[in-house]
Amino acid sequence: MAGERILLVDDDPDLLAIHTRFLKGQGYQVIAAANGAQALRAMEGEEFPVALLDLMLPDISGLELLARLKSRFPDTEVILFTGYGGLDTAIQALRGGAYDYLVKTDLRLPDLQAVLDRALERRRLTRANRELLDNLRQAREELARRRALELSLIRRIGETLSRPRTVAEWGEGLLSLIREGLPCRALGLILRNAGGETAWEGKRRQDDLADGDLQAFSSWLRDRRPAAGAGGAPVRPPVPDSLQAVLWEKIDVEPLIGVVGVGREEPFTPEEAELFRIFALQGEAALTNLLLFDEVKSLSLRDGLTGLHNVRYFWEMLNHHVELSRRYGWPLSLLFLDLDDFKQVNDHLGHLQGDMVLRTVAAYLQQSVRQADLTCRYGGEEFVVLLPQTPANQALTLAERLRAGVAATPIPQGDGKMFITVSIGVGTLAAGMDGAALVDQADRALYLAKEAGKNRVAGPDT
Repeated sequence: MAGERILLVDDDPDLLAIHTRFLKGQGYQVIAAANGAQALRAMEGEEFPVALLDLMLPDISGLELLARLKSRFPDTEVILFTGYGGLDTAIQALRGGAYDYLVKTDLRLPDLQAVLDRALERRRLTRANRELLDNLRQAREELARRRALELSLIRRIGETLSRPRTVAEWGEGLLSLIREGLPCRALGLILRNAGGETAWEGKRRQDDLADGDLQAFSSWLRDRRPAAGAGGAPVRPPVPDSLQAVLWEKIDVEPLIGVVGVGREEPFTPEEAELFRIFALQGEAALTNLLLFDEVKSLSLRDGLTGLHNVRYFWEMLNHHVELSRRYGWPLSLLFLDLDDFKQVNDHLGHLQGDMVLRTVAAYLQQSVRQADLTCRYGGEEFVVLLPQTPANQALTLAERLRAGVAATPIPQGDGKMFITVSIGVGTLAAGMDGAALVDQADRALYLAKEAGKNRVAGPDT
């Protein structure tokens, strides 16, 4: 290959001159040396692609010069000149790393050119193969690094998104993960409930992104229609040039549905798009687990028959409101209700009718108190109503209204209807009392109402 540097070493001045002239005529850069010492000095410079060495030099053996040359420049291809008597040495030199040898007495310049071309081609192929192997090694290392990074990222996603206990915490965590793992200028997440109302919305941006660009991105994200199919390329990109490249994915976890999206100026790579999809899928799985956890937790705190909160939840909220009342001096009252003669309903009309009575009374109580009040099934035919910020006189008034309302509420019975009455005890938190004392006070008042003839209200001072 023309232009390559060639080291030519020969102690025969005529051959050295002929070969030098020929090689230069072919376009090579020739460094000529008449002995080993000159060759060694030439080797102190940059590498030679090819070296032509005479095996018989006056000051150093060709084998030693070969060894020193290959030690310094392992990729240099070496072609040897030898006479018939030096064939054994030439063969030994081939074993030492020489590419080929030429017999001086039979040497023709075209043969020299052919061997030289083959030597340069082998050097090129050797280097190309080495470069290919290096590239493959680097590719394997990069693939291993990416796999390790992906596994670490997936593990981190799982760890981060398993901690939230609310949808807001989940959304903030997902956006933070995406921002840390995927270069982008804007990102957002919108969740809607079954009625189409926004259940949660969050967004992030780079500090230098204009407010108008962020607003345009948010509007574009709201225009996505996740119910129509999976995420992917939008119908139209956001208006700002700073956010022309976008990705979005659907988040669909009943009863919530929404989209998560990212935007920036330069296009996303396929690897980045796949990473974003992993974020979305892992986030969707975490939201599913969160909502299932909330559902299970809710079921564990509700009465299966009436749908009211159960006694476990009642005690949690009672202690909470007692603490609030002590801290802020707010009044706190409690109604303790017991259905009159309910055992006769079960005994004479059956447990299914008894269940109907409980459900009907529970529904009436739930719709007849304030949203701030808490109605729970205490057990059996007993109910409690916790009344925050309610003094005794207001609690007694409400108790009387509920007593009269229950008595007037028709309860389905086959093709007809029936009625039932309730006795109510009223308790009000006083200094030095805890939640258990308040329940005991209302329970004792309930006992007095029963003793007085049932279908009555009794307070702590009755």
